[in-house]
Amino acid sequence: MNKRNCPVCDSTEAVVIMRFTPELLSRVAPPYRLEEFKIEEFKNIIKGKEEFLTYSKCRNCGMVYCEYIWDDDTLRKAYVDSIDHAQNKDGILLIHKRMSLARIWTNILRTLKLLGKEKLEDLKIIDFGCGWGDFLDTVEGYGVNAVGYDLDSDKTELATKRGQRIVGDIDELKSFGPVDVVVMLSVLEHLQDVKYSLNLVKELLKRGGLFVFSVMDYRSIYIRRNVNRLKNNLPTLTRNLNPVFHVNIYDYKSVMRTIKNYNFDFVSSDCVLSLTDFYKMRNSMWPVRFFNWVEWLSTKVIVWAELGITAYVVNKE
Repeated sequence: MNKRNCPVCDSTEAVVIMRFTPELLSRVAPPYRLEEFKIEEFKNIIKGKEEFLTYSKCRNCGMVYCEYIWDDDTLRKAYVDSIDHAQNKDGILLIHKRMSLARIWTNILRTLKLLGKEKLEDLKIIDFGCGWGDFLDTVEGYGVNAVGYDLDSDKTELATKRGQRIVGDIDELKSFGPVDVVVMLSVLEHLQDVKYSLNLVKELLKRGGLFVFSVMDYRSIYIRRNVNRLKNNLPTLTRNLNPVFHVNIYDYKSVMRTIKNYNFDFVSSDCVLSLTDFYKMRNSMWPVRFFNWVEWLSTKVIVWAELGITAYVVNKE
């Protein structure tokens, strides 16, 4: 039975902290909803692999992840057969989703300006894991040359029909580089081989290029609450804790360690960027550093939540 190393520190030492059953995965505590999740199909897909439904905690760095390696056929069936893609697709029409993507694009532009770029002159962007292509829609415009990459042809077909350029081959993706910006929005949680993907990102980026990625940020007490619920045969508080779809469970600490391990320079995160708009337009890094410290402090105080974090980092190589 193949197991993988910790996706942050590469350690092989981990201890199981959460065990799921298909029944517990099929329901979550209110107010979370599972309309997109086809429960019976999911149970059939993982039949015989129920022991894989665990999360382990790295003894070295504390990262929470699924140790077991899911085979490609199981993952393909899980993503294709157990998710209602019609309802999933409707999510890109939600106004709050469009606002979120617009905010990320605005913050990318602010960060580029902070780093000394004044004009959008053939700004090359890769949306890695582009899905339906809604972020490509957001960045489309004069001076921007963007492509998307995703293995889910059902999703990319919609993006292609809307005129977006989608690449399904890594060699073709490499030929588009080096690029100014690589974006991975809610992708790292799904990757079984994080090392390969992040090394690829570094290969695709220009020196000084911007890497933007978002993950869920699970605070410590929140994880503990879910561990205790599972021990008492109660469902988790969030549908995002599913060892098939989300094999990596990040927090602020593991995000920062990942950035350091791959020799990126941390610039800021989404929350910090919104706090420092005025100063960023003046190209001042000092307020950014101050609010980065404020956000780090918040990770020591706000420990009971499931939050989102979008990191903006620079490729130093």
